[in-house]
Amino acid sequence: MRALLRDRLLDAAFELTCSHGWQAVTMGRIAERVGVSRKSVYNEIGTKNDLGVALIARETERFLAGVSAQLQAHPGDPGRGLPAATGFVMRTAADNPLVKAVALGAPGGNNDLLPLLTTHPEPVLQPALARIQADAAVLYPQLPPDTRVWLIEVFVRLTLSHLTQPVGPVEDAVAQIRTLVAHATTATIETGSDMSEETTKR
Repeated sequence: MRALLRDRLLDAAFELTCSHGWQAVTMGRIAERVGVSRKSVYNEIGTKNDLGVALIARETERFLAGVSAQLQAHPGDPGRGLPAATGFVMRTAADNPLVKAVALGAPGGNNDLLPLLTTHPEPVLQPALARIQADAAVLYPQLPPDTRVWLIEVFVRLTLSHLTQPVGPVEDAVAQIRTLVAHATTATIETGSDMSEETTKR
C-alpha cells in the first residue's frame, strides 16, 4: 500500500511539473490530487527537495531500463551497443514531458530541478554509472576491467551532457559515442594495454 501511495504521489508531482512547472508543485496540491492529507505527503515523501530527488530518480530508472535493453541487444559489441543506448536516451528525452519541463525549457518549466540532472550525482549519475557498469561487466568481458570502467564513465558523462545541453542532432551525439568507443577499443587492441593507463600517462 505504501508503494502504491508513493507512486500516486509521484504521478501527481509529475503531472503538475509537466503542466505548470516545478514552481507550481506544492505538497498541498499533491495531497488534493491524490485525495490524502498534506501530512501524509510529508510522511511518505519528506521535503519538496526530497520529492524532486524521488521524481528524477524514478524517471532515471525508466531510462536506464531502456539503456540496458539497448546494450543487451548487442552483446559483446560496445561499438554498437553504447551508441544505440545514447540514441535511445536522446530520442526518448525529446518526447519526455518531464525532461522537457526541467531541462529543455518547455513552457511552464523552470530550472529548479536542473541541478538534480547535472550537478547532484545521487538521482542520475550514480545510479547510471552503477547500472551500466554492471551491464558492461557482463556484456563486454573482452575489455580489460580498467578500460571498461573508464569507457563507461566517459560514455555516461558525455551522454548526460548531450541530454542536458543539446547543441545538435541526435546523430551527432551518437557519432561522438561511436568514435569514443572505436578509439578506446582500437587503442587497447593495438597496444595490448589498458586504455585508462595510456590516458593517465598522457
